[in-house]
Amino acid sequence: MTRREQLVRALLVVLVLGVVVTLVVVDRRRGDDLPAAVDPGATPRPTLTVETRGPSAEQSADERAGSAGKPDRPGKSRKRDRSVPEEVPTPPPGIEAIACRKLQGSVDVRVLSFNTHRSFGGIATVASEIRSLDPDVVLLQEVDRFHGRTGGVDQAAYFAEALGMEASFSPNVVQGRGQYGTAILSRFPILDSGRFALPNGAGGEQRGLQWAGLDIGGQEVRVYNTHLQNKIVGLREAQARHVAGILAGEEQPTILGGDMNATANTPTLGPLLARLVDAWAVAGSGPEGTGPNGSRIDFVMASPTLEPQGAQALRSAVSDHARVVVDYVVPASTDCPTRTRRG
Repeated sequence: MTRREQLVRALLVVLVLGVVVTLVVVDRRRGDDLPAAVDPGATPRPTLTVETRGPSAEQSADERAGSAGKPDRPGKSRKRDRSVPEEVPTPPPGIEAIACRKLQGSVDVRVLSFNTHRSFGGIATVASEIRSLDPDVVLLQEVDRFHGRTGGVDQAAYFAEALGMEASFSPNVVQGRGQYGTAILSRFPILDSGRFALPNGAGGEQRGLQWAGLDIGGQEVRVYNTHLQNKIVGLREAQARHVAGILAGEEQPTILGGDMNATANTPTLGPLLARLVDAWAVAGSGPEGTGPNGSRIDFVMASPTLEPQGAQALRSAVSDHARVVVDYVVPASTDCPTRTRRG
């Protein structure tokens, strides 16, 4: 072989080695860049990437030879090449609605309606009588707020703190700083609340229909509380019809309680019982008298979709009215929760 041929062969070897080194370097850097064929503006699609790689360049020949044919040891994973970007699958459409429905379920709710007689018998005792029944929702009538006759106490706030519940107060009569009306207490979050004034006439005391939207089991349940006129029969009937008209436009599951100053078989309760179910008529047990004269004039009634499991009238040691307690099952909502407000 001539010297010229030797030089040409050596030059070719150097050239081949250079090409090999270049290819190795390019291959190691390739994972840092997106493929040229990918359109940056295209919408990403859910993908599942399975990485299959040969031995890395850092492994020695001995290591590659020793590991060939051996399965991975349980609990021990090989070093992942972090230069390759991970692709996270996109959640399928509608997954939020599916999860919402899965989380919903029926809820047991105990409702108490109680005319406290302004707590003249002792507000701490009234709170104790409420606590003993462990209610979830409390509808109180004859509640004072900052009134001189009951020591200027905010009774609604007192009950809320004593019982660990949220409270909403609705004044019907205002005399200076003092207020007199109804209150709703709840272990469930109060989403919103308000009041409708009821019809009034000469010689009548102003009455109202208090309401609160409660978040029960992921849906809004509308709770109403009232205290109808006790002296003027025709006016009381007009007030009940007004309440029924308001409830006629209600789309949420509904509970109504309060001192109606009328019995179930009177024209006063007719419009209400035509729309709502009297819990006592379905699940009542024990003595039914609630008023001072022993008649049943305090009620808890609800939408037909709310099933009463039991109802009782329990006499109070400090009020002239009994406590009416009803256990309901609030069924799961068929849709994801919606929050509505009503003025």
